[in-house]
Amino acid sequence: MYIVVNHSISNPTEFWAAAQKSLPNLPEGGVQKVVNVFPNETMDKCTCVWEADSIETLDAYLRDKVGDNSEESYYQVNEANAMGLNK
Repeated sequence: MYIVVNHSISNPTEFWAAAQKSLPNLPEGGVQKVVNVFPNETMDKCTCVWEADSIETLDAYLRDKVGDNSEESYYQVNEANAMGLNK
């Protein structure tokens, strides 16, 4: 499934370092890949599209990788009505 994640990043330096270290190891534990990454100019907010088995799986993955350097909100993409997904 595709999942949109809105990251509110409290420590951009640590968050982005952890992300760069972790992403090359995908797929891992039910998280297939990050499809898109859209950071703001100051790198303290970011919206991403992920492909993962579930929101719970993705949240556990992110907590393990980026720790408490961010807070996230999630929603599952309605694929039947989405446009532009990599299928």
